[in-house]
Formats: sequence, C-alpha cells, structure tokens
Amino acid sequence: MNRLVYVMLTFLLLGIGSSCVYDYDPKDDNIQGLENPLVVIDGDIIVGGITRVSIGLTQPLSGDEEDLAPLGAAVWVESEDGELLSGVMLEDKVNEFEINTEMLDIYGRYRLGVSVPGKGEYISAFKGVLVAPAIDSVSWSVARDSSYVRIEVTTHDSNTDENLYCKWIYSEDWESNSRFHAELDYVAKTRSMVKLDSEEMKKRSICFSKAESSGTYIANTEKLKENLIYKSVVKEITNTDTRLTGLYAINVTQKALDREAYIYWDNVKNNSNGTGGIFAPQPSNVRGNITCTTNEREVVLGYVNVTTVTHKMLFVDWEKERIFFTDCKEQLIPQFLPPAKPDGEPTPLWPAYYSEGYRPIRFNGDSTDEVYWAMEKCTDCSVYSNSSRPDFWPR
Repeated sequence: MNRLVYVMLTFLLLGIGSSCVYDYDPKDDNIQGLENPLVVIDGDIIVGGITRVSIGLTQPLSGDEEDLAPLGAAVWVESEDGELLSGVMLEDKVNEFEINTEMLDIYGRYRLGVSVPGKGEYISAFKGVLVAPAIDSVSWSVARDSSYVRIEVTTHDSNTDENLYCKWIYSEDWESNSRFHAELDYVAKTRSMVKLDSEEMKKRSICFSKAESSGTYIANTEKLKENLIYKSVVKEITNTDTRLTGLYAINVTQKALDREAYIYWDNVKNNSNGTGGIFAPQPSNVRGNITCTTNEREVVLGYVNVTTVTHKMLFVDWEKERIFFTDCKEQLIPQFLPPAKPDGEPTPLWPAYYSEGYRPIRFNGDSTDEVYWAMEKCTDCSVYSNSSRPDFWPR
C-alpha cells in the first residue's frame, strides 16, 4: 500500500474532515463519506520553490473495490490578483502534481484549486505567505540504553515577538550495507559453489536505501520564554535498523504555520496516535481550509498552507558510532555430514541450509569442503535496499 493511500485510509478512519464538515453523530446516516469515497488533497503552496500536491480518494466503508485515484484531475495555484499557475502531473506518480511557484511574490496571497472529474471543484482559503526561519541545527542523540537514536531539529525566530509554529518533513538516504561480504554463490541445481566476480561482490555488499517522512512533526513556542524550538524530535531509529549500518543522511525541510494550521495538524497528530476510529469523539476544532464549490455539503480532507521553506542536511557515519545491533552470525558448515555407519552415504548439508535461507560467504581457508554461511539478509543487501547511490553522496 503506497503512502498516499495509507494516509487517506487513516484520515477516513479518524473521521477528520475539512470544510463542509459536521460534528459526527452516529445517528446521522446521511453524512457523506461513510459509504462514498472522500476527496483527499495533500500539499502546501511553497513560495520560492516547487509546490507538490497529491489528490486521492478514501476507501469507502462498504469495501467495494474501486479505483482510488480519480483520473483527469487538474491542480492550480491562484493569486488574489487572479493570476493562475497550472500544475503538471508527475509521469511516474498518478495524481501527484508539481507547480512552479518559485517566482510568487512573497507579499501576495494565494490559494490552491483542484478539479476532479465526476466529483467537483475544490479551493482552499486565500492565505498570506508565512516566512520560515532558518534551521539552526539538525542533531542526534542516543538513548541511555542505546536502543534507539533521536534526530532533532533546533530553530528560532528573533525577528518577531509572535509565537513560532513549525512543521517538518524529511527525506533520508543511507548505506544499507550487508554485514558480511560474500565471495561465493551456491548453485542449488548443481549443488556447487561458484566464486563471485568483484562487481557482483560489490553489488551484494554495498547498497543504498531511501525514505520520506510520513508522520506529523510539529512544535511551537507558545509556552516558552524564548522564540526557540530546541531539539524537537522528528525521527527515532532503533538500533536494529539498517539506517545505522553506515553513512546516513537526513534532509529536513521546515515550514512555517499560523496558529490555525498548527491546531489542525496538532489534532491530526493526536488522533493518529490514539486508538479511536470513526466512532471515537473528535475535537470540534478539527477543520481544514478547503471547500467544495460545487457541493457545499461535501466533506473534503486536507489543509493547504502558504509558506516559504528552509532546509538543513545532517550526515552521520554510524559505522564509527557502533550503535547498530544485528543478530547476523556466520556458521562454518562442511559440505557433507559423515555417514552414521561405515558403509553409509554422507549427508549433504549445503542444500538444506540454502533452502532455509542461508547463503555462503567464503571458503574456510584453502578448504573447498567447508564454507562459512549466514542468513541472506546478512550477506546480500540488495534484497532489502530500494535505491542507488545518490548524486550528492560524499563517498
């Protein structure tokens, strides 16, 4: 299940609506969305950058199988002066759009427009541009028992006396290298070992993975004496995660929120962390800022913010920190188990280990009848990596 569908399902189960929304009453059988898909609009208008917007539908509670991606949607950004900037759908992602908003005037007011064939037209409220302060630092710390690592963000705004509200998203890249460098491959058909060439050894030993944030990471300075957000946690990584095997990079993007947007995302976060579903009480102030212009009773999910963004990247070589914990162990396995009787046949061991998910690593010295083995996840990182070496990677 892709991330957008997961978000859409989560929002439906939580009963979080925006615009044309109703306080939930279990007796009201006419609330749109219980049996029919809801439109989900996910994205912020980024002034001075690229605006990215995803459009989708929730899964109806009836369980009917249907396409969750409404085809032919159109997306645009509109200024209060009437200027329109059209979005372009990404080639490799259905109903994910990019709009070039790099040249928007920072002193303007803007809103997002979406048209979905067969559903209607949706607009967000006009909002002024919030300027995101610089990120002071992205740092890390280790739990006392070394069971996990925290990634933390520090930021401040000394140019205003107003409270600071921030939201973060991030992308991660890391070396998801194998624990052991395999030199051999086992050919099950012929029950024989073959030596790997240098290219294949590298492919199995050095790998890369990447991921993007999916949670809600926000903080504010309402109860603080200073307009300083200090070491707000945006990521926790357990010590068994492959992110901690080698060089790791996280690129944090910071957005500014107003209090209305912060309240919305705070309620989304609190509900997402709870156990309640659609029948659980929902805060009365969970509201988005998107309205349906073609059907005023339609419930729409999403909140569109207008902001600049700031970025900061952190590199950590976790191999030097030695935090990663693995259950990977190598075992020396002879090719045959000696026969129980003098006239008996030896029992081949390698086929059994291979079928159980073990893979060969190397011969025991000059002996070709004894081989070190380990589980495949420990000898071949290509089975779990999902990316290639990033262009910006320093080594």
